Amino acid sequence: MPILGMVLVLEDQATSTRKGVEARLGNAADLELGDPADHRWPVVLESPGKQEAEARIDGLRRVPGIADVDVVYADFEDLLERPATADAREET
Repeated sequence: MPILGMVLVLEDQATSTRKGVEARLGNAADLELGDPADHRWPVVLESPGKQEAEARIDGLRRVPGIADVDVVYADFEDLLERPATADAREET
């Protein structure tokens, strides 16, 4: 499951913009919203796969009030295939 740390860049720092974005995203089960600072808002996205994460980011960029989405951290480790270790090869 990819986990991404992102910063939503809001169009401005108006409270009404923040409240509008929060109303649109507040119930999203895949997002954890941090505390906004000025026109930047940290969020964490948990996605079932890489394509779903990319689609979700594209969707966030289309939300009214969001000017851009900066991905600052991405963990895809659980999607990588691990080579067999020496211990695992000996057991087979």
